[in-house]
Formats: sequence, C-alpha cells, structure tokens
Amino acid sequence: MRTEVITAATIDEAVERILKELKEDAAGTTGSSSRHNVIYFDGWDGLGASAVLRAVGRRLATPAAGSQEKEPSDPAAAAGLEFPHIFHIDCSKWESRRTMQRLIAEQLKLPASVMDMFDAQDEEDDYQGVGKGSRPEISQIAVHINRQIQKLNHRFLLIFHNGSHEEIDLGSLGFLLFDQYSTSKVLWSFQGRFRLYPRTKVNRALKNSRTTEFFLSAAVSRDIEGDKLSDILYHEAEEVARQMVNTGGIDWPAASTNIFLYMMKLCRMGNDLTDYDLVTHGCNYWKCDAIIDPQQGDVGTSAGVDRLWLSSEALQREMQLDADYYKCPSDLPCSAVRQLSQSMPHWTSPTFGIMLIQEPHGQISKGTFKQFDKLCVLKLSACRFSFTSPPFLCCHNLKFLWLDHCRDGSSINEVKEEDINQFLQRLWVLDVRHSNNAFLSKEMMDFMTQLRELNVLGDKELWHVNLVQSQLHNIHKLRIKETTVDSRFLFSGMDKMKLLELSRNYTINEWSKIYVKSCRSLETIIINGFDDLVDISLSECAKLKNILLRGSFGNLRKIVIIGAGVETLDLSAVTVSYLDELCLLDCEKLCAIFWPPAEGGRKRYMDRLRIDTTQREGTTEVSCEHITGKPPSKFDWHITVRDARILQSLESVKDYFSSNHVHVEISSPSYYPYVDDVGSRDDKMKSSGQHVQENLQQQLIMDTPIYADVTTTLKDNNKQQKHANEGDIDAAEIMCICPPPPSVPSQGCYIHIEDQTRAKLQAASTTIPTFICDSAKILQVHDSLHITSVLAAPLASPTWNQLEWCLSRAVPQIGMCL
Repeated sequence: MRTEVITAATIDEAVERILKELKEDAAGTTGSSSRHNVIYFDGWDGLGASAVLRAVGRRLATPAAGSQEKEPSDPAAAAGLEFPHIFHIDCSKWESRRTMQRLIAEQLKLPASVMDMFDAQDEEDDYQGVGKGSRPEISQIAVHINRQIQKLNHRFLLIFHNGSHEEIDLGSLGFLLFDQYSTSKVLWSFQGRFRLYPRTKVNRALKNSRTTEFFLSAAVSRDIEGDKLSDILYHEAEEVARQMVNTGGIDWPAASTNIFLYMMKLCRMGNDLTDYDLVTHGCNYWKCDAIIDPQQGDVGTSAGVDRLWLSSEALQREMQLDADYYKCPSDLPCSAVRQLSQSMPHWTSPTFGIMLIQEPHGQISKGTFKQFDKLCVLKLSACRFSFTSPPFLCCHNLKFLWLDHCRDGSSINEVKEEDINQFLQRLWVLDVRHSNNAFLSKEMMDFMTQLRELNVLGDKELWHVNLVQSQLHNIHKLRIKETTVDSRFLFSGMDKMKLLELSRNYTINEWSKIYVKSCRSLETIIINGFDDLVDISLSECAKLKNILLRGSFGNLRKIVIIGAGVETLDLSAVTVSYLDELCLLDCEKLCAIFWPPAEGGRKRYMDRLRIDTTQREGTTEVSCEHITGKPPSKFDWHITVRDARILQSLESVKDYFSSNHVHVEISSPSYYPYVDDVGSRDDKMKSSGQHVQENLQQQLIMDTPIYADVTTTLKDNNKQQKHANEGDIDAAEIMCICPPPPSVPSQGCYIHIEDQTRAKLQAASTTIPTFICDSAKILQVHDSLHITSVLAAPLASPTWNQLEWCLSRAVPQIGMCL
C-alpha cells in the first residue's frame, strides 16, 4: 500500500490533492490492477475527512452524474476528471452491510421488485433473531447491482463514508472493480465524523487490506495549525448540522464544534486519575455545562429543559463520539494507583480541573467553593461534608452533581432551608456512588423537581426506591445498581422515563418484584443480574424495544410483558433455574425469542407459557371453546401469533411437545377495521367472522361447479346470516357435520395462527415446525380466503402421528391441508 502525508491547511487544499491523484491515475494505463483504483483519505488524524469527501463530490458533480448538489462557489471539474456517474454513500452512522447495499441500490434506482427483496429478507431475519447490525449483504441483489453498473457503460466514482470498524469488500455488494472497470474509482474514509480514537485503530483495520492501494492523510504546519484546524473542524461540524434540520433554534455547527473540543478536553483529563464515565455521562456534561446555547426557550422551565434534553440527544446520535477511547490499557495507571486515587479526597470539574482537599479526613472547609460560584458540573470524591447543608450551595449554576465515596459529616455552614431547596430544584443530573444515602432522603428528593437523570450505585443502607415514583416526575434515565432496596419496585405513569436500569441489587429478608406500567416513553430496561428478584412485570409500554436481561437470576419465577414494542426477547445471557411462567401478550412486533441456556440449569420447559402477537381478542376464544369445550386461557400453553415463523423460536423448549398434545387452529385475524366502498372507516371494529363469511359466499358462488350444493344452501341461509350477531352463525357448520373432536387436556398447548391476510397476497401457505406437527392432536383450518396449504418446516419430514381430528372449512383456496 502506498502512503503519503500531504501538507494541507484547508479543506480546499486537500480536495485539490485528491483531484490530482484521480486525474493522474485516470491518465494512466487502463489495464492497471483494480487495487490502484481505491483511495483512502484519513483527513487530519480522522478530522475533516468526511467534509473533504463531500467537497470532492461537489467539485466533480455534473448534471449527468446528478448525485450531488453543486454549489455556485465550486469550480468546474478539470479535463480528465469527468465521471458520468457519481455514487455518494454516506454510512457515517453505521448500521450494517445490508443497509449500505440498500443505499447503493437506491442510488442505482433498481426496480421495485428488487427493492422488495430487502424487505423480505429483513422480515425473515427478524424472525431468525438476526440483529440489525449483523445483517450481511444479499448476494442476489449484488448480482442486480453489478448488472446495472455494466449497463451504465461509463466510468464511475464511488464516494463512501465508512462508519464501521473494518474495510468493506465492495465486490460482495455488487461493485466489482475488474479490468473492464479499471477507470472507475473509489474514494473512502473511515469511522464517520469527529473521530477521537488514536490512529492505531485505523492502521489495524487497514493492515490486511485487500483492495485499498493508496493511503492519503493530511497535516497542518505548526505555524498555522490553530486557526486552520478550527476552520476544518467547523466544516466537519457543518456535516453534522445537515442532519439537524428543524430540531430547535440552535446553531448546530457551533454546537457540534464546541462539543467536540469539550469532549477532547474531558478525554485528556480522564487520562489522569479521575474517571468521568463518558459512556454514561458524555451527553450530560455538555447539557449541564452550557455547551449548547438554546437560542429559543428558557431552560429555567420544565418544558425548556425537555427541549434541551431532546436536542442534545439528537445531536449525540449524529456525532457518535468514540467517548471511551481513552480507556487504553497502555495509558491508564496501574490498578493499585487507581485504587489509591479513589481514596484521595478531591473535587473536579471539567471547567476548573482537579482540586485536592487538604483538610483531615477529606472534610471540605468553609468557603471552599465561594470563588467557584460559576460551576455547572461538580464531582466530589472521598470527601466529607454535611449533606443537609452542603458547602456548594453558593454554586447557583450547578446542574450536575456526582458524589463518589462521600460521607455525611458535621455542618460547617449556617444555611437557610430555602437555599437548600432552591439548590435541589436546579439539579438536572445526580449521581450517588458508594455514598451515604442521606442525599436521597424523601425530604431532599421532594425538591428535585427538575431532575432528569439519577444514578445510584453501591449504597449499603436501605433506600426506598418508590420515592422515585412519587417525587421525580421529570426523570428521563434511572439507574439503580448494587444497592440495598426495599422489596418492591413500582414505576407507573412515569411518562418521561426512557431508560431504566436495575442491576445486582439486594433486598432485606424479602423477595423483590419489579412492576413497570404505563411508562409511555420507556425504550430500554436493563437488568444485569438480580438474585433476589422473583417477578418481572412490564405492561403498557408501547415504545419499549430493548429488554436487556443478563447475568444470574437465582430465584426468578415469572416474566410478564404486555403491550411492548420489543421485536426480539433475548434471554440467552440469563442464568435461571426456576423460571416457570412467561407471558408475552399484545406484543405485536415480537418476532423471535432466545431462551436461557440449558447448561445454566434452566428447566427443560416452563409450566406456563402465553404468547400473543396479534393484539386482538374475540373469535379465537369462541372457536376454541366450541371445539374443545374450554377457552384457550385454560391451557397451560396458549400461543396466538400473526405469523407462524415465530414458532421456530420454540425449538429450544421442544421437549414440552414430546409429552403434551397440541390443538392447532389457523384462520383469518379475529378483528380488523372495516372499510366501506367509498373508503370511509367505520367507528366500530366488525368481526372478521362476518366479513370473511360474506366474502366466502361470493367466492363460493363464483366457483359454482365445485360448490354447487353448498351455494344453494348458502343462498337459502343468506337472509338468516345477515341478521346474525357478528358472525355467530358459522357458515362452515352448514357445509359439513363433523364427529366430535378428541379432548386435549389443560396441560396441553393451544396454538392459533393467523393467515396473514394482506392486500397483495393472493395465496399463502402456513409453515409449522416439525416438533409441533408431530404433537398435534387437533388441526383446524377455517375462514380464510388466502391460505393454500399447511406445511411442515423445509427439509423436515413430519409424521403427524398424533393427529386424531382435522377440520378444513370455509377455505376455498386450499389445495393441500397436510
């Protein structure tokens, strides 16, 4: 690999050097190796690379290329630099190789039939539990991309912002740089914008590069580096600002620039003996230290603080700083030194650095903070002071307070209760670690009305968690870890809370239970081990997408999740021995379940399992009770799903089916909105039983030669059915008289599968795992216009050797039931 460091003081100078390389190479031998066509630009140690790549795209853009909006100030491309096709793929916020391939396909304007393949494979991966960040490219689409590129019949330039941690093989995505395309070029950069980590990561990633031949980076001479680097940084900030449209009256380029410089300073300070925990608090520092200037709104009001919080989090998602890079083993002091530093009394602030406490036993003396009254962020370590009359009350701008290994001491100040109350009302972030919980008393928390984030760690004294529920109505993030708590966690109606973490806590003489209900903004819950926990109940949290359970749960018996937005429930990192009940109800987006590992001592299968991904109730209960004599809720295992593919998640607990029978029912959805001929939607939801029967009558009348006798019967009974109450009269009962079904005991399993009726779907088959087929005692398929067959999983040979009763009724498209 050829490497070169250029001297460039501006974005434009770097652009000119890259254009020169492209031009010279374009004039070279057309039969050169494809490795000479891939250029990597590292910027100024990572900084500014994204802005340079975008500027190159603008300079080379032509009406024919059409991939970039050329600015009036940009000069025209020189001769030899004409690229009829420019593809600009910005994956600075990296998700997956498939996402990148989709962006390429969109720029190539591939037909809808090809783009639909992305959706189909994504849906299949959802049911396989493949994480969005792990999804590879689709080889069939790569063929279409390659064919489309061949049709272009012109050289192209691919500009690629690679936000991943590795070089991407563009050939696997469809961009094959063979000899016939030797005049086409790739210009790319690495790891997105505002890179904080050392150059070693880049070198490691490119060490074994198979495609990149030219490694280009830039440097600024020392005599001019200050102003010029600031200009480069501002251009990089403008790249971020492009994504922050309509998100509040904030100067986003200025905010991005200030945040980057601020975080660089924190990283340098964090290299010493103080841990700023940037992974947890990175965003909190710039919120509380007035780094973002809200030009609209008053941060003195609750609504103003909420706007600042939302804007800061949006900016954090765009910048994606590698905030923990400084935790490099070669840079950190040894373990013994770190432990000694924890017991060294000191206070620190990003603005003023580290200040040692010289008084005996770390007692903070009177007047310590009088000259620091502008403090916005304060961390105290191994200090002693009165928690009821703290010495930092004079810091009227203090928004972020962190107490680490602090102890409650005697009062040295005479303070008014009003001053304490006003101080507490100004706090936005409070972090209490291994410190006396007097600061978390009810009397103190009563006044923390503006608190947005609370972290509690390592408190050995009993703390009543329910104070959060009753006092902290504005909380956004709550973390309680390794703390002695009362036995019951109850969080209800906390509409602003987005993150909840409860890990490795302890209770006294009682088992603990967690109840979370109607927290409308909750997106993530983390429980990393909790041996005293017996019951988890999460209900009516529609935005709850991430349920992260891992570690030891020595006494957990029951998990109930109702009305959540989770797509994958992953219990694979959980060690649990006594879990006997799992309820997943109204989880419409649920696609996959990963079970606790058997080697962790879990039971072979649970005594009770309820899964409902349909958010519907109604005809299923009636139909099942009519056949079996009992409603589905009376079965120990009751599963109702909108897509049979989720049943493959039961593979890890298939031992249950070897000793229990199954009643399988397949039909149309129980309820759906009715739309009349002119497109208006009824206020009420009509039973699909009624509409399916009406459609079935039309279908049967059309198929008169096949259903002549049934058609006559239906015509005679048409008037009677119109007066029926929501489909109570079942047309299928007119068609045939079946023998009574066998009995499936309550210890067995009832499974209802919807037929996935869709507007585009003309026919469909339902695929059921073999272990369910071989345990099925009853199979009932009814009331469906679309289903064509009931199949076992591919490459399987089901025996259906337990099947005693099979009924197919009102399914005009079915060709094969078994």
